[in-house]
Amino acid sequence: MIDSPQEERFDRIVQLAQLLFRAPIAYISLVDKDRQWFKSKVGIEANETSRSVSFCGHAILEDKAMVVPDALQDYRFAGNPMVLGEPFIRFYVGQPLRGPSGHKVGTLCLADHEAREFGEHDVTMLGQIGKLVEREFTLLDKIQMQIETLKAKEALEKKGQELEKAVADLSAEKQNSEFLLTNIFPGNVANELRANGKVKAVGHEKATVMFSDFSDFTSVAATYNPAELVEELNRAFCLFDGLSARYGVEKLKTIGDGYLCVAGLQGDPVEAGGKMLKFAQEILAFVLKRKGEVEASGKKYWNIRIGVHCGPLVAGVVGVKRMAYDIWGDTVNVAARLQQG
Repeated sequence: MIDSPQEERFDRIVQLAQLLFRAPIAYISLVDKDRQWFKSKVGIEANETSRSVSFCGHAILEDKAMVVPDALQDYRFAGNPMVLGEPFIRFYVGQPLRGPSGHKVGTLCLADHEAREFGEHDVTMLGQIGKLVEREFTLLDKIQMQIETLKAKEALEKKGQELEKAVADLSAEKQNSEFLLTNIFPGNVANELRANGKVKAVGHEKATVMFSDFSDFTSVAATYNPAELVEELNRAFCLFDGLSARYGVEKLKTIGDGYLCVAGLQGDPVEAGGKMLKFAQEILAFVLKRKGEVEASGKKYWNIRIGVHCGPLVAGVVGVKRMAYDIWGDTVNVAARLQQG
């Protein structure tokens, strides 16, 4: 079944599981000795991953659903690249699936960017949905599939209104959003660009800007091979991106080893400034911790310089090809000078 075409019947089951449990990520994973391959998926871009970094490689060894309430607190997954980087998994549950031969062949999985609990009743319901997948694996006819679906609907009757609302919300989101656009631009900017084909520059009386870069970067980088250097930078910037999302900080761009972000373009600018400071403290703590770990292994590691300043600025989109959302003004310049000083 691995590498087989995408099929609507599996997509429907995955969407049902996602909507029922309000999970941003849901998928059916088929696992062999080297990799996991996604037969159907929602909320995740990859088509496959190495088994060595997969949660499902662990879940398939269990006889019932494996629940990981908080991956950062689980020694098996705390350093996993799918936790520290995209898709930033914190919660995971995987229901083992058996093929026609009776052997376990994969998992039905849910994941979230936030830690959460998953009770026994939820485990039972996920198991029932897993049986729908197993029925499809054995190619039962449509009548049998309808019977199983009705059984699942009866078990989920109390959540019918929530499911109906979730379906409506999902439909509206699919009609009004494009992933690539919203990934590049802040939400309100993406909406304006989609509606008008351009974005008006906006002045903000008070916003908080942060510049950071790695000091001694050139000399330290010379001691790494290219693959090691990119891997270490990616580790840091993936963590920065995850923290920026948590604190409502808008990442603007990376320039070499530099990272530029802004807060307070929407909402309470004072509160946003406080969140920016917490964000800066967390990335500083990460760099200091990582420096200790790397230097303990006998390699060199860089320090970080951070400049933060609050004041007026202008924000807008420039360019036609590879358009960029950027900010300008003395506030930006002061933050840059503080970082360089």
